[in-house]
Amino acid sequence: MKTLPTEDTIVALSSPLGSGAIAVIRVSGKDSLAVVNPCLKNPLKEKDVRRACFTELHSGNPAEVVDQVVATYFQNPASYTGEDVIEISCHCNPLIINRIINGIVQHGARIAEPGEFTFRAFMNGKMDLAQAESVAEIINARSRQSLTQSLRHLEGRLTEKILDIKNDILHYLSLIEISLDFSEEDIELIPYDELREKIKATVGKIEQLIHTYDYGRLLQEGIKMIILGKPNVGKSSLLNALLQKDRAIVSDIPGTTRDYIEANIDIDGLAVQAIDTAGIRETEDTIEAIGVERTLAQIQTADVALSVFEGQAELDEDDQVLIQLMREHADEVKFVAVLNKADQGSNGSTRRILTDLSLPAVEISALQNENIDVLKKTIKSELVSDESLEAEEVVVTSARHKLALEKTITSLLQANEAVDLQASEEIIAVDLRLALDHLGQITGETTPDDVLNHIFANFCIGK
Repeated sequence: MKTLPTEDTIVALSSPLGSGAIAVIRVSGKDSLAVVNPCLKNPLKEKDVRRACFTELHSGNPAEVVDQVVATYFQNPASYTGEDVIEISCHCNPLIINRIINGIVQHGARIAEPGEFTFRAFMNGKMDLAQAESVAEIINARSRQSLTQSLRHLEGRLTEKILDIKNDILHYLSLIEISLDFSEEDIELIPYDELREKIKATVGKIEQLIHTYDYGRLLQEGIKMIILGKPNVGKSSLLNALLQKDRAIVSDIPGTTRDYIEANIDIDGLAVQAIDTAGIRETEDTIEAIGVERTLAQIQTADVALSVFEGQAELDEDDQVLIQLMREHADEVKFVAVLNKADQGSNGSTRRILTDLSLPAVEISALQNENIDVLKKTIKSELVSDESLEAEEVVVTSARHKLALEKTITSLLQANEAVDLQASEEIIAVDLRLALDHLGQITGETTPDDVLNHIFANFCIGK
């Protein structure tokens, strides 16, 4: 999003396109009443603030009614953007929506850029940058846990944590700066030993936040899980068991799955993209070989891989190919060995060989739906190494926030190095101010314009 004039009045559809009962069109700016009222049979007035007013909307000619609508006027600063805002609820028909927006544009508004409403809310102090980013997170949330964290960010819980850290730094920075003002009188308001411990305590608070990021990233981005194994080992049956419905074709014919099949699964609040891949084996079938190549490509971007074996049978050459693949990619992907067809018995040699890989192993029957819940718990424990993170009130979900926190720690540690070297208070103060600047990038106090533009450009239009 380029830098835009905030004095313009903007308009956009704020609800999704598609079939539905109601659509919401939002208008924001100082001329909101001036650009909307000419289109309304009963113009909105100052006394109509926060009242849902039923009226007819026309295209400029009162005889040409476009739709019956409900218009609500929010007067600045008590609105989402902090400006005059009018929300128009109309029937959800693209023809109606386009005619309404075109009519408002003809009377002086312009189409909003992506994220421009939230950008104005940020610029007008209605929310800080972390809260603004959470709006997009809420829209894109893919799981219950992700939505919960995004709502907490919107409420300002993350901001409270950041402000607590900021106040810590401001406290001892102010004491140092006061000492500078009275340097000729040799007054030491905060001894260096005490300052060192205070900085260490602040670093500890930041490290606790950073520790939540890996879990937060999984919440925000979701998890990619691939299902590997030779043909006819039960991969498609496993996918269907995880989904609790038939998504993949199940057949006794080896090589039935020629390409990968994707499906979304919720594993205890985590959004998982599960991919049933083509069977891994040596084959002369050209189409099947292409599927195997694509399977290998999927491994490069997976978070976790379920390696499926027949638990009741001896391992064969195709199984050994998969085991070798697991060894080669053990540093890139978290593997879980799945011993399928447990309803047909258990082979001690197979179980021992897979156990020797030092990987979690679960015996299941995908066909009989046995131990699927145990498998889900194992998958989650591999991804979330610290289950206490689920109880954290605030979790860092943004890589941008994590980087800003890491830079804050770097500056604080540099300040402590200066303390250890008995450097002057001026030098220590420089590092502490830099720490505040890095911290301010999270809430938007010190965020560069190009970063702001990038953040809001990734919003959808109408938000």
